[in-house]
Amino acid sequence: MYRTVKLAIWSIGSLAAAVSILPVYAQEHGFIEDSTLTLNTRQWYSHEIGSKAVRFRAQTSEGPRAVRDRTAWVQGAKLDYISGFTQGALGVGLDLSTYSAVALERSKLATAGGSNRVLVDKDGNVVDDWSKIGIAALKLKLADTTLKVGRHQMKSPVMGYADTRTLPASFDGVSLESHDIEGLTIKSGYFDKASPRTGAGTQDLTPTYTLKPVTSDFIAYGGADYVSKGGWRASAYLSRFDDIWDREYLGLGKKYQWGPISADMQLDVYNTQSSGAEKGGYIDQQAYGLSVAPTWKNHTLKFGLQKIDGDEFFDFVGESNAINLPNVGLSNYNGPNEKSFQVNYINDFAAYGLPGLRASVWYIKGWGIDATHYDGGPNGMYSTFKNQDNENHYEVGTLAGYTLQSGSFKGASVTSGYVWHRSSQFQLENNIEEFRLIINVPFKIL
Repeated sequence: MYRTVKLAIWSIGSLAAAVSILPVYAQEHGFIEDSTLTLNTRQWYSHEIGSKAVRFRAQTSEGPRAVRDRTAWVQGAKLDYISGFTQGALGVGLDLSTYSAVALERSKLATAGGSNRVLVDKDGNVVDDWSKIGIAALKLKLADTTLKVGRHQMKSPVMGYADTRTLPASFDGVSLESHDIEGLTIKSGYFDKASPRTGAGTQDLTPTYTLKPVTSDFIAYGGADYVSKGGWRASAYLSRFDDIWDREYLGLGKKYQWGPISADMQLDVYNTQSSGAEKGGYIDQQAYGLSVAPTWKNHTLKFGLQKIDGDEFFDFVGESNAINLPNVGLSNYNGPNEKSFQVNYINDFAAYGLPGLRASVWYIKGWGIDATHYDGGPNGMYSTFKNQDNENHYEVGTLAGYTLQSGSFKGASVTSGYVWHRSSQFQLENNIEEFRLIINVPFKIL
């Protein structure tokens, strides 16, 4: 944490020094006037079913028991306070959030170990309830540049928080985001601890796919997103996951219009190389993604092509969701040397007089997963997967969601989906089906 504090002091000093060379920007509002206080509740239910030989391990009073089903049912709440900024050239603000979760399904047999959906102890007992400070960040604003110090959340192609469970993850560190130049967003950050989605407290930074105890002191990144007046989107980022890998990202996209049909196209490229002490072993990998999404009226048909070139997983920081690649579903299609294809149909029911209702159905296929030539050296963190030889998998899924567009509960939403995933013997996610039901209800207090 010393490094974080040192970097924060340097950043604050640099920001303050800049006041003397920049013009004073008038602010119409203030710390209290622009403050908001919102209670966000989320009920998260999932029911997993193991298919073929897949079973979950439940710890019972009679000992371990293999079960076919696993359930997670948790009620979460986030109380978010977001302040405005004090008046003057250098504005000061504060973001605070408290998180809490209550397990509604507590049976050891039903939860079967919990996975990363519900918090359990080492004996398989469900933790009835837990809470933590989810966000606690000081923020400084100069013109349209904001510096945040403390526990908070960020989004970029190389580092971003995950929000795929009852409560979102957060990270401890420093970030800077600037919108001072029209069309250009500059982002940078340095983080050294993670506050996980399912659990109180913090943990060391780790890769997602390793089964070995590999940790890193920090993740640092910098880059920019640009949107031209002609509609082109471009992104470029660099990151360092200390002593594990260095990563580069390039993204390019544009939306085209041909009469009544529009088409959104996006190209994403990652280059990842091991660095420093190579705690995770030798890494040399490239990842490519191309998506094309034509839309006619309320109908969108998305096609995604993806290729991993390298004997390692396309990995990312645990509890993050930094994967700007098109083929992400119940499974991630980022195995060693994996190729994948997606087709996804999306319907916006606003055209039928039902604004806020959207539904989709998709198919994703991955093949050619091959880790047999993996050689990460003595620290190689993917050696466990060397038996993956021409593995394949696919999923078929459907999802529907409705969001209230007006009224006292505007923004409340219900989302439900079912996914079938089938795989060959040594593919990571294996044969599983999952039903999810997620209910979000915000209550604006201030």
